[in-house]
Amino acid sequence: MTEQEAIALVDTLLCSAHLGQKLNDVQSVVFIETWTGRSYAEIAKQLGYQNDYIKQVGSQLWRSLSQLFGEPVSKRNIQAVLRRYQQSQQGKQDWGEAIDVSRFYNRHEERRSLESWILEDCCRWIGIFGLGGMGKTALSVKIAQQVRSRSVCEAESQFEFVIWRSLQQAPPLNALIREILPILTRETETPDASINSFMAQLRVKRCLLVLDNVESILQGKERSGQYQSGYQDYRCLFERIADEPHQSCLVITGREKPGGFTVREGKNLPVRSLLLKGLAAADGEEILIDKGVNATELQRQAIVNYLGGNPLALKIAATTIQELFSGDAQAFLAQGSTVFSDLWDLLEQQFERLSPLQQKIMYCLAIHPEGVTPAKLQAEILSKVSGRELLEVLESLKERSLVDVINGNLKQQPVILEYVTQRLIQTIKQEVTTTNVNLFRSNTLIKAQTQYLLA
Repeated sequence: MTEQEAIALVDTLLCSAHLGQKLNDVQSVVFIETWTGRSYAEIAKQLGYQNDYIKQVGSQLWRSLSQLFGEPVSKRNIQAVLRRYQQSQQGKQDWGEAIDVSRFYNRHEERRSLESWILEDCCRWIGIFGLGGMGKTALSVKIAQQVRSRSVCEAESQFEFVIWRSLQQAPPLNALIREILPILTRETETPDASINSFMAQLRVKRCLLVLDNVESILQGKERSGQYQSGYQDYRCLFERIADEPHQSCLVITGREKPGGFTVREGKNLPVRSLLLKGLAAADGEEILIDKGVNATELQRQAIVNYLGGNPLALKIAATTIQELFSGDAQAFLAQGSTVFSDLWDLLEQQFERLSPLQQKIMYCLAIHPEGVTPAKLQAEILSKVSGRELLEVLESLKERSLVDVINGNLKQQPVILEYVTQRLIQTIKQEVTTTNVNLFRSNTLIKAQTQYLLA
């Protein structure tokens, strides 16, 4: 292990364990130079500091690392400690295609909640849900790193295994189990890739398993949470993980809750969910700053508010500002509200998963930007839809993070409202042009409200 590899490992562990803390510049130099065998006096001379100050920095550094690794650490044994740690992790962590989260934007409250649910409350099934681009994947990697780092220091909460996998390519469950079981059993072959064998391992081993992009195995165009044909065995596995006693934890991420989740979750139950909202203003602004956007604080806030703090949307917007507006945010804002191409594609993916009725309700909500109650929606817009059916659709849209409920009113986030409005205009114009006016004719209120849109 080189000194650069060593300091990268220490920074990762510190960042995970202490919610963002890393070695400062002086500590980093002391660590690297000590690793290569230089004395405090030589380091002090190199940096231009007093010898006593460098000794103090070193002493604080070793105390922090002793707490991190759970054993005494000094400049004499640091290499041995890190070698032992590295050897202890072999075969116990498998991150698959997990993304790099060394640059991470806050989420302190969400991370504290998730860590508490996993380590203190021993939850068996946890879901991180939210609109596309909200950072669910990044958060899942970050919390897994954080929990793993805590486990190193605290034997009572130690996870023997941390495994992260993406379901984006919709792997069959038996293929996924065949890939994971050898990690848990330390056997090269797994003749029995059944759910029973997998559950047996989760009972005897303490494993943190993260499955990203669960919506990839769910159906679109239907009620949220319905599994695709051939993937119902995932539901069986998930429900057994939720219902049976064991010492492991499954964390899933997705744009909607899978079937069987909602009925099992509760504030004081072993199944819980976190609805991931947009970043706080300051964190959203940090993305724009990192991307080099030339903007005042008020301009940055306007962009963050319009995009609902969606991290991916902010990165897309920043790229658009850089490439089309030479980094000038004022010129971008002067164009007015608009959904640019890459962001349109992101929202299109989510919208195309909706059923015709769900899409129609999204259009209805778009013509009431100030918000509308479910009762008004039922009475004035969707009189032919039963109350039960309407509530099911609204719940599905809420679970997909496409609708917010604010003071009893149903509303869409500004960027979603703008997208749906633009799509509504395009659809009606196309129907008028082709004389196939199904949507336009289907509801008199939509017809009345959209006259000004077509003007």
